[in-house]
Amino acid sequence: MAGLNAVQQAVSLPAACQGTAQVFAVCLAHVAGPPAPLRESLRHAVHQSICSALAEVLQCDARQLSVQRMPGQAPMLLLGGSVHAAIRLSVAYAGASALWAWSDRAAIGVDVQAVPADGDDAEWHAVARQFIGPAAQELAPLQGTALRAAFAQQWAQLEARLKCAGLPLAEADARLSGWDAGVQCAPLPWRTSGGVAAVALAWRS
Repeated sequence: MAGLNAVQQAVSLPAACQGTAQVFAVCLAHVAGPPAPLRESLRHAVHQSICSALAEVLQCDARQLSVQRMPGQAPMLLLGGSVHAAIRLSVAYAGASALWAWSDRAAIGVDVQAVPADGDDAEWHAVARQFIGPAAQELAPLQGTALRAAFAQQWAQLEARLKCAGLPLAEADARLSGWDAGVQCAPLPWRTSGGVAAVALAWRS
């Protein structure tokens, strides 16, 4: 990642998903400025990280690899300008940090959500019921900090599952029954450079 003040590290995975995917964190150090340029710099660092890591896996020159982004779709790895269909990618951003995951075995999805610092409990419960669905019942007895932390974790798992299934975010009632059949999900032990966050990895078994 020459030219960028970025740090990359592998993220340890729970036993449930070891061997299914690999996950890396990319963090920009000592950066400041408007959100849009920051996100573009971070995206560039993530793409460099992807190409560098997967060049070793594919035993090719990193300059032969690139990442293609399409709105509403998972990023795709290109080798010599052509899609390398065997490699599945997923990326999630949080401030000056990002996670990216890859697998050559199954569809995957990774997501990271900052834990909200405040907010009305009733609103968090309402959003959870609207988008998360039945699993939101687990949040019913929670309030304050505990509610916001649990909400962030459930939301990260929802987004990771949706990415794995190739679906956009939609209200729970709009999703077809069985939309995530065969999709497993696990929280990941990782903290963003900005503090506590909820992180999840989903994969199709």
